[in-house]
Amino acid sequence: MVSFLQTNFLIVIILNSGNFFSYLFQLIIARSLSTTDYGSFNALVSFKMMVLAPLGVIPFIITRYTVRLNANQLDQVKMLMWKFFQGLLIIGIALLIIGLLALPWLKSYLHIHSNTPLLIAIITAVVSLFAPILGATLQGLHRIIVSSWVGTSSTIIRVMLTLILVTWLGWGINGALLTGLMTTIIVLGWCLWLLRDVLRQPLAPLPPGIFREMARYAVPVALFTIFSSYANNIDLVLVQHYLPEDSGFYATATILGKIAFFVPAVLVMVLFPEAAKNQEEGEENPRFLWITLWGTALLGGGVALICNLFPEWIIALLFGRQYVESAPLLQIISIAMALLALSNVLFTYNLAHFRYGFLWFLAGGVGLLYSLIYFFHDTPLIIAQILLLSIALIFMGTLGWYVVIVSTEP
Repeated sequence: MVSFLQTNFLIVIILNSGNFFSYLFQLIIARSLSTTDYGSFNALVSFKMMVLAPLGVIPFIITRYTVRLNANQLDQVKMLMWKFFQGLLIIGIALLIIGLLALPWLKSYLHIHSNTPLLIAIITAVVSLFAPILGATLQGLHRIIVSSWVGTSSTIIRVMLTLILVTWLGWGINGALLTGLMTTIIVLGWCLWLLRDVLRQPLAPLPPGIFREMARYAVPVALFTIFSSYANNIDLVLVQHYLPEDSGFYATATILGKIAFFVPAVLVMVLFPEAAKNQEEGEENPRFLWITLWGTALLGGGVALICNLFPEWIIALLFGRQYVESAPLLQIISIAMALLALSNVLFTYNLAHFRYGFLWFLAGGVGLLYSLIYFFHDTPLIIAQILLLSIALIFMGTLGWYVVIVSTEP
């Protein structure tokens, strides 16, 4: 337990240092781009994350089964990595072709007038397919601190690239998107170097039946990653589609509001491998869950409280007074993101224990979110209120389900 708390503390410090530079990146581009281009940039990033959402299952699978193989079977860990690299190469080629064919539709739907930002986003999506394999392997081998330093350092690199490409060279939205592509390539090289002991191993056969087990595990986890990504990103995309002139203001509120999600979300990086290890040993240790929930409530709730007390001051200080009208949006979205962070803890813990009933509440909440925005999208404030309602229902349903499940299990 002491080790768990110490690791959580270090992860919070390291990764939230990275979050600081992630937000510094956002501040730089918000002040460098027009409000319209800033909204388009974040809509493209959100759209890319939604497209890649089904593949978000891969880090969970690799982390979980690397935990099973453990550090004494690095040759099998290498085989696991190799098999996923082969599959993702095929997916990447298909994604590139589909993206190029869909360019005209994407331009129309997102109200973007140039092909270049879309092309950069598509190529970045393809290259980004491979980074989660390496990061998840590091986590599965319990090299979490090292993995966290990679994440933090990558945000620093991106800020430096932004200062060069966006601020100095003035490449605008194209430069902002290129920083993501270039940073991803650097991270890939770095992670390969950190896993050099694994890469030096010969390829060894994996345990019989492991891929069938992975496939059974992948279906609910894929549903989880898809719906979670949509809960986190679909509102930005829909605002860009329905209210493109307001997308920059909504993006500002969303970027700041998500601090309430990202600050505590780093705790999940420690919770999942620990819960997966307990499950493999046939144990249930809800203490890890409740500690993580309380930590998440403290961090996420604290951020939401500050955003509600001083919204205009925060926006003016960080983004400039031209974005101050985002203040009411920030108040609502920060609360929604704090609730989503709490929900994410419950999701992650139950995934590690092969319990998937929460998916009904997650899917229902996302369906409600999309349906209500489809019919009611007159103003950004209405969309923010719909987001809060949907995520609140997801959290209450998931928490109630977990309490009932635990109280009825032998």
